Amino acid sequence: MKSMAGLDIYAYWDELRGKRSAPRREDIDPAKLKHHLGDLFILTDKGENTPFFPLAGTRLCDLFGRELRDRPFSELWHQANATFPCRVARGILHHQLPVVFDLEAEDSHGAAPLAYEMLLLPLRTDPDAAPRLLGALLAERPRHEFAALIQHLSMKSSRLLRLDIAPVEYPMDTQRAESC
Repeated sequence: MKSMAGLDIYAYWDELRGKRSAPRREDIDPAKLKHHLGDLFILTDKGENTPFFPLAGTRLCDLFGRELRDRPFSELWHQANATFPCRVARGILHHQLPVVFDLEAEDSHGAAPLAYEMLLLPLRTDPDAAPRLLGALLAERPRHEFAALIQHLSMKSSRLLRLDIAPVEYPMDTQRAESC
């Protein structure tokens, strides 16, 4: 991941996950992600070709200039290029594997594309409930508050995030420790 926000969100999700494939939605404490809430969203499967947003953060809605709640995920993408990201998101919903997308966003001014990353992290649900995932759309560089609206996203690449990565513990340098 390229952003500290992405690393924070993933670390929190991974801590909640423990040895399971994904944490439950109920495990997430919004207060623990308070600095990132505006960038977060939830996607759910309604049995269509695209997931839908039951929840989208204010910063995300502001970027697109509209409320995203109850809107299809496919609306964020060029119509011709929406199939693959929607298929990946639906795969995450059903197979419980986290993914990160590297994206470009085109704004209404037609300036150079803006670099973003999108985290898509599965959430466990009850068998009779629709599957859900926690997502985040994060700019690689800060945007000005009054920047032009994003028209659509384009995917540059996608990567499956490994679940078996543990923090590396380095042995303490005994000579340095003794001199302290």
